[in-house]
Amino acid sequence: MPTIHILSQYLWPDSAPTGLYAEQLAEFLCANGWRVLLVGGNGSYREGCRPQPKCQMVVLNHYHGKRGSLLSVAQEYRAVRSAFLRYIASSVQSGDIVVVSSAPPNTVDLARKIQRGGATAIYWLQDYYPELVRGLWEYPRVFRKGLSHCWDRYLLAWDHVVKVAANLGYTGENARIIRNWPTVRFPSTVEPTPLTALYTGNFGYCQHLPSFLETCRELFDQGYRITVQGDGPGIQRMPAWIQTRPALKDSDELVRSYQQAEVHIIAAHPEIQAAVFPSKFWNSLASGRRLVFSGFSGAMLQELKTSMDASYWQHLQQWKDFVEGLCGSGEGATHCEPQAVVHSESRL
Repeated sequence: MPTIHILSQYLWPDSAPTGLYAEQLAEFLCANGWRVLLVGGNGSYREGCRPQPKCQMVVLNHYHGKRGSLLSVAQEYRAVRSAFLRYIASSVQSGDIVVVSSAPPNTVDLARKIQRGGATAIYWLQDYYPELVRGLWEYPRVFRKGLSHCWDRYLLAWDHVVKVAANLGYTGENARIIRNWPTVRFPSTVEPTPLTALYTGNFGYCQHLPSFLETCRELFDQGYRITVQGDGPGIQRMPAWIQTRPALKDSDELVRSYQQAEVHIIAAHPEIQAAVFPSKFWNSLASGRRLVFSGFSGAMLQELKTSMDASYWQHLQQWKDFVEGLCGSGEGATHCEPQAVVHSESRL
């Protein structure tokens, strides 16, 4: 039975969204009989507090960058990529399946390294970086086309590219869509606090502040008390009439905050339509609360309309069906040993 290796930059107990999705995919496949290794670094994006995942983890040591410093973050990206390369060379066998998340982004060229040993290479496209860069710098269109061409050439080398949303920029013949899902559960019905609105999670470079503030002002004028609960560079730019709070660490507290808010605000950027689709949308949708959107247009707006009607409880099953289609049924596979963590020493 092949081993499925799922590589992502951040692992438990960190709460980076990409790490949470990698963790939950690993747990789901493991629970369905597949031999799964969840592999990632020991850096930190956002502190978290939740039970250790029920799958085997391999934690790679590496240089830790400082979030908010582009040079430091780039150095960590380089260190994580090097750690992944050493792991692939030492631990991936012929016939295995390797799923690499687009965190960090400089792993986009690892397909040939994986395939060289006879494994199947799958790139999990959460973010399309040639467009994501525009949130930092609106660089000239000619350079953007060149970077997209280079990126797409790397993506085309993968056996499969799994996009989390249709609006993401890559459209190669090896691409398929398996959307994300809610990462928390809402076990009971809780009445919301009237006239409260919540934005939760990262407010970064691909959330358009002017359109977000316009949406918030409309709610504020209707008497809503607005809370932005999260992190990212946009938090410091919120006006005084919006209450800001740090991102919650405990998953139970996060669930309560979702349920207590009467309205959830989801932000996008009207000019950056092919970079991301906000993962926080899925938790807000599952909460059953009223959703209000800012900055959605074009391809992102179309993807939003599609996602509103998506059967998100089936998205993990779609991953299972996809894996089974690659290498046959998981029946008879050995279940992963739960709660096992393996630390791998790697040079900086």
